[in-house]
Amino acid sequence: MDEDKNAFAVEVVSVKLNPEFKMFSDEPINTPSDVARVACDLLQDNDRESIVIFNLRSDGRPATCHIAGVGTIDSCMAHPRELLKSTLLSNASSMVIAHNHPSGSLFASEHDIVLTARMVQVCNLMQIRFLDHIIVAGGKDHIFMSMYEKGILQKSPEGIMEVAERYLPQVAERSKNGSFDITRGYSQGKAR
Repeated sequence: MDEDKNAFAVEVVSVKLNPEFKMFSDEPINTPSDVARVACDLLQDNDRESIVIFNLRSDGRPATCHIAGVGTIDSCMAHPRELLKSTLLSNASSMVIAHNHPSGSLFASEHDIVLTARMVQVCNLMQIRFLDHIIVAGGKDHIFMSMYEKGILQKSPEGIMEVAERYLPQVAERSKNGSFDITRGYSQGKAR
């Protein structure tokens, strides 16, 4: 009988942010060059590609920075779930990806572009603003390329990103017969 109880045991876990150190001031990040300046300082001496996530509060002030991956001299594998993890833990409202090219090239590879497009989709579904993907060159010259400024990151009529409100959560409501009906999210108490 005791064996049956353990067969379905599930561990209960808790997830929390564990900051290693602080590296930002309370100055908001307003432009790609603001992110690039910090990314260049952080990644300038790396001999391998690294990908960094900058998580921002709703007023643009940095919440956290997370080195999400370190790769080889010419690639760094990254999956959206790993890139988004620190954003969710930080309770951030927006994010910027930055990665370095130790070769000094500012050319966005096909992988860089596909990853960016995928992150825009994922962030929109999660109602997190994806602001930019920045590539910084190796060295101390603070040379960078912003996918948003170059038009690689698709600009919508609403601004930097597709509007997250378009992706309202689905809500299950019990109908009169006891079954659940799925409806779109609410705006000021009214179903859409």
